Amino acid sequence: MTQSSAGTGASRTDGAAPSGLPLFYQAPEPVRADRHGDLALDTRPNFDFARGCHAVPINAVEFAPAARHYPIVFAANTTPPAAIAVLGLRRDQNVFVDADGAWKDDVYVPSYVRRYPFILARNDASTEFALCIDARSGKLSKKGDTALFEKGEPTEATRKALEFCGAYQREARESEAVLAKLAEHDLLVPNEGRFTLPSGEVLTVADFQIVDENRLNALSDEAFLDLRKAGALSAIYCHLISMRNWPDLMRQIAAKAA
Repeated sequence: MTQSSAGTGASRTDGAAPSGLPLFYQAPEPVRADRHGDLALDTRPNFDFARGCHAVPINAVEFAPAARHYPIVFAANTTPPAAIAVLGLRRDQNVFVDADGAWKDDVYVPSYVRRYPFILARNDASTEFALCIDARSGKLSKKGDTALFEKGEPTEATRKALEFCGAYQREARESEAVLAKLAEHDLLVPNEGRFTLPSGEVLTVADFQIVDENRLNALSDEAFLDLRKAGALSAIYCHLISMRNWPDLMRQIAAKAA
């Protein structure tokens, strides 16, 4: 997905950092007692690391709560389709995070954001996943309030982080299977948005896909049943409902600009 404003170039937003690392992560490394035994997390809610990100990956299981707040679209040219929650229209602006790093009240926070600074990564032998942490995260220091290890053993916080990342990984695999059905039945079409702010500035969002309702309605009974059995129908309908969030997103951007 790319986006631009009048008079500027476009940028790419597909859930990966320019370095090729996952979005947000600068130096992920395996969590080990000999390396992180004296470090702790600052667990106070602070999403400053996401303040400059206007789109994040989202799993199909999250579509229902996310559709209340964000447009949910699909990245172009990915196989299977990758779902994205749109957090802003300006490059490097997340309208749901304020200057103090607080996420907007009563708004669903995607699990991709909530798992940071932890992430699962394959070990050197690529035989299993290991819990990793972003060594450059501002949430990690010797002065944090929640230790990663006690007497060389993982604390409850570290064990819960492993459980959360494991659940995220399973949901991501399930999401891939569900969203693959959208491509299989040729339901996705290219789309773009063009928004004019009260100031006259024009913001353009492109290089993403949406479900074509005409194609959905034209499916055979057999294809429709296949989508239902795959659990894809709820994701499709939540996606379509989420399209109503574009005007509100634009209003929030205009309010920040003012």
